[in-house]
Amino acid sequence: MRAALLIASAIICSCATAHAQAWDSRYPICMVIYGPIAYNDCRYMTLQQCRPLASGRSAQCLENPFFGDPQDGPTRRLRRRHHH
Repeated sequence: MRAALLIASAIICSCATAHAQAWDSRYPICMVIYGPIAYNDCRYMTLQQCRPLASGRSAQCLENPFFGDPQDGPTRRLRRRHHH
């Protein structure tokens, strides 16, 4: 019985962790929502857009560490290689 409980706990924790680590690299700002089902809401262009929606919630707005400038992305680099 104890082993089944440990396995179930591990599965639940691993699912929550995987979901919480999702960052959409298309947007520079993400709202990180905390709670039993934690997740990142990455759809903001500025902190000023995000902060009012996080206010009063168990959440905070952060710069997206995975945000990438589309001009520096792999698609543009591939195009440059084809022109040489």
